This record gives sequence, structure tokens and C-alpha cells, in this order.
Amino acid sequence: MESVIRTLDELVEHKIIEEYVIGGATALIYFSTPTLTEDIDVFVYMKEQGSLVDLSRIYGFLVEHKGVIVEGEYVFIDGFPVQFLVPYDDLSNEAFKQAVSAEYGGLPVKIFALEYLMAIMIQLNKVKYRERLRLLIETRIFDKRKLSAILKTHGLLAKWETLIKELKTP
Repeated sequence: MESVIRTLDELVEHKIIEEYVIGGATALIYFSTPTLTEDIDVFVYMKEQGSLVDLSRIYGFLVEHKGVIVEGEYVFIDGFPVQFLVPYDDLSNEAFKQAVSAEYGGLPVKIFALEYLMAIMIQLNKVKYRERLRLLIETRIFDKRKLSAILKTHGLLAKWETLIKELKTP
């Protein structure tokens, strides 16, 4: 993971991207029990970001300067599959802006805050996210007020209330 962070920092240093934030299960590991994931989700902000974002500068730099392998939507950095994403709606944009500082292997990195990770999982409602949410409900490590405010802002409160009833364990 440290090699991925160093490579991402190089992308910023070379002005290929302006900023990055780790999302998905990789960010969730910082807050909770490790969970199986197939890739590292890296949300990026690029200077010319508009409605259609061209990630070819990222891929080109990594292939030319780092010798990475590209397979489908993944770039393999030292064996780690990395998927580059851009914030795609109001919730993911807000999550990007509200990212928190963390540390992996002694290296500073920004990650989505836990409550934003949860809100995105609620929004997307995939089976694997429902299990992660169930575990988070059991551990009670999240800020309920913060999560409720985020969900209310993004019209997800009713969806959460339904999910929480379904996911509650005895």
C-alpha cells in the first residue's frame, strides 16, 4: 500500500492530478475490521475536471514512468489493483472535500470519512455494502448525528431507516 501512496503523491507532484482521496473498502480498513476488496479506489481531482474527465494522462504517466500494467479498469501498482475514479455526484464530491487525514505505513494520506463511506454504501446499496454496514452498526464506531445530517442532505435518510431495520441483529 505504501508504494501506491508514493505513486499517487508523484502524480500530484508532477501535476498529473491536483489531489486524491482513498475511498471504498481500503479507506474503511482505517476505521473498522479489514474487509475483502478487489481493488483500491482512488478518487482524483484534475484541474480540467468537467462533465467528462479524461484519465489518459494518469494512465500514460504511470505506464511511461512507473512501468505499470493496465488491465481493464485497473492499474496495477506493485501488484495492487488501483481504480481511478472521479467524484460523480453531490455526495461523492462532498465526501472528497470532507476527507480526513490518515496514515498508512507512516505515510500521510487522505481518506473518505467513515460517515461518508457509509452514506455512499447506503446510496449504492450493493450486497457487499449491506454486510459492511451491518458490521458497522454492531460496532457503533460512527457518529450517528453526522451520518444522519449527511443522509438528510442527500435524500438518503428513508433508505437508511429501511436498511437499519433489515440489518439489525438481535
